[in-house]
Amino acid sequence: MNLADKSVAVLGAGIAGVSAALELAELGVGVELIEKGEFIGGHAALLTCKATDQCLKCNGCLAEERLARVLSHPRIHIRRRSRLVEARREARGWRLRLDTRPAYIDPEACSGCGVCLETCPQPGALVAPHLPGDLPRLAIDPLACLYFRDQAKAMCRDVCPEEAVDLSRQNEEEDLRVDAVIVATGFRPFPAAQQSRWGYGMVPNVITAMELEEQLRTQGRPARPSDGAQPRRVAFLQCVGSRQRGGNNYCSRVCCGYALRLGRRLRDRFETEVWVFYMDLQSFSHAFDQFLAAAREELHLVRSMPYGTAPGPEGRVILEYQPAPGATPVSETFDLVVLSVGIAPAGDNRDTARTLGLGRDTFGFLSPPEEDPQGVFLAGTACGPMDVAESIASAGRAAQQTLHYLEVC
Repeated sequence: MNLADKSVAVLGAGIAGVSAALELAELGVGVELIEKGEFIGGHAALLTCKATDQCLKCNGCLAEERLARVLSHPRIHIRRRSRLVEARREARGWRLRLDTRPAYIDPEACSGCGVCLETCPQPGALVAPHLPGDLPRLAIDPLACLYFRDQAKAMCRDVCPEEAVDLSRQNEEEDLRVDAVIVATGFRPFPAAQQSRWGYGMVPNVITAMELEEQLRTQGRPARPSDGAQPRRVAFLQCVGSRQRGGNNYCSRVCCGYALRLGRRLRDRFETEVWVFYMDLQSFSHAFDQFLAAAREELHLVRSMPYGTAPGPEGRVILEYQPAPGATPVSETFDLVVLSVGIAPAGDNRDTARTLGLGRDTFGFLSPPEEDPQGVFLAGTACGPMDVAESIASAGRAAQQTLHYLEVC
């Protein structure tokens, strides 16, 4: 069989989608990598290295290396800002209809000079990639941009020296014919604001672990949102949105690992005093006992969940908790509180399942159809909580299933 005659659509350009695309492309298959956002990488592109004086096996480096390779692979065509709106099974494959948002900033014309960033009055309206070498250098988020609310002002367009900004561009639809489809549409972090007890968005200096990851990756240090100061005392609150009836009643499996690794990095690099409040600690990695023993020496691990957060003096955050069953509650004050948010199903899973004939489990993650999959395969956190290494392994399995299907179809 000549694999060069075959093509596969991979939905989602996070770590699972990129890994599946690379495996297929390196065996000669043409890959259409379809990403609804401006940039590839998904949540994995935000991960920071958590090494102290030794590697803590967070696997963030696995993501960066793979994401960099996919940008230049000759057999991978990246379709950005594209969303699957219709799929039709044909005799030997699938015909997909894509709706593609325009690139309001021409990636070929934009030099990344940053004049638009200096002028834009709306935080978050202009976004940049997390990976070196990814294009465009800057992009406009139409959900945040003020122009798309009233068409009154277009400052970025008016000041751009390369005239790279065109806000009049419209969406386009396109039909795409492929032999098989891999669904790697990922997850969404649990929205912390849904649990008001933790004060996210209301109590200053309460952030999520994903936001801390991004701080460390982009700024090189932790910072309090209120004043930019480096926190000296930090608390992590575990299971936010996981193992709770008011959230998702399952374990997200990654939160203990990333919180303890982030905590150890903060202590090692910034001499931060770190507390971790938890119900219990789920094991991860083959050397968990040794890792946990080291964490107990370096961090304050408290088996108790605080009642909530409250604002304290000078932007600090007050946590009240019960140190032991039956004990009198006590209070501790922190410069920064980090919420370890869990993995929730992607918001468009229902539409994806309906369009491609997939199932969904009790929690809303995607599952294979009960009947013959007919050339549709799943990878990564689209089908449940996984860490980076597990997502890569899942993508490899999906790629092998796809190859077998291509051989027999």
